[in-house]
Amino acid sequence: MLPANRVKRTFYRAITSFFAALSAVLISIYESTLRFEIEGEDHLRILRAKDQNYIVAVWHTFVTAAVFTLHHRHFCIYSDHPRTESYEKSWTHFFREIGLKTLRALGFDVLDASLGKQSAGVLNFIKKIQSGTPAIVAPDGPHGPIYEAKPGVIYMAAKASAVVIPIGASFSRRVVGQNWDDFSLPLPFSRVAFVIGEPIYPPADLSEAALAAQSKKVEEVLDQLCFRANEILKAPPGDVKAQPGAVP
Repeated sequence: MLPANRVKRTFYRAITSFFAALSAVLISIYESTLRFEIEGEDHLRILRAKDQNYIVAVWHTFVTAAVFTLHHRHFCIYSDHPRTESYEKSWTHFFREIGLKTLRALGFDVLDASLGKQSAGVLNFIKKIQSGTPAIVAPDGPHGPIYEAKPGVIYMAAKASAVVIPIGASFSRRVVGQNWDDFSLPLPFSRVAFVIGEPIYPPADLSEAALAAQSKKVEEVLDQLCFRANEILKAPPGDVKAQPGAVP
């Protein structure tokens, strides 16, 4: 919620925009120190050639890997927050505003669901994907449990006539947060492995059982791709046997 006073509102917008621009520059400098090793890029190329809508699924732990690797591709990110007056007056809300503006400065299309009703936010997100804008979703978010895929990503893919692209990631050196999701950041000059899997199609049957079964598949594939990312980092650079769809 923006301050009611016009002067304070203008200052709020200016200060959050300033810090977002500064953050985007610092992130770009930091990102330039990382070495990315991407496997499976062909899966995305084929989808783009076919004009197929898709949603990228990545564990909450490695959302930063998706941000660093995909920010130039105009992905849409869904964001929401608690709709309470205490939250909207908190410092957490202030830093969230800076974060959202930073993502936009990096090239993401951020859908801020907090600006309207929550149900409308989800519908607008689905419409974005239907229109051809790819999206990034953490299937174990926003509150966990960690590494357990919820049916939401499969349901949204079905409604948006999209497929789910699972992506596994790993960092050679990282710092890990204390939150439920083990949110991780690669240290400067680290190697980042990013493994893109084959499309997962939503079931024609959207019953609870069918959604649960397909969500379990997303979960298993994401784990396998993360294991593959770890294999890449354990091998000396340039000494990893390529998998189908790998980028040399």
